[in-house]
Amino acid sequence: MIKFPVIAFAALIAAAGLAAPALASTHASAQASAAPSCPNGDSANYDYAMDTLSTQLHLSAKPGSSIDMSSGCIEVTTIKNGKTTMAFYDPDTLSLVSKIG
Repeated sequence: MIKFPVIAFAALIAAAGLAAPALASTHASAQASAAPSCPNGDSANYDYAMDTLSTQLHLSAKPGSSIDMSSGCIEVTTIKNGKTTMAFYDPDTLSLVSKIG
């Protein structure tokens, strides 16, 4: 009689394992859609804005950090203690627009 609860428990664990990737992809797509968009500034100033912001945030001293353009914003990605954080800045004012993570 003990076999039935063991089989039921194994089936429950297997079902949870199959659902986990689907839930993870839903969370990732929700984060991706949360990325803001900034009004398009002067593309000639993007390099200068990224260099200035990188210096202000001391990104060269932070391993695992990156800076790039995303949807018209400057996207700064940092990894600290295994946690990834994405911050989006307006390229014209260098003000924080949104933060994810």
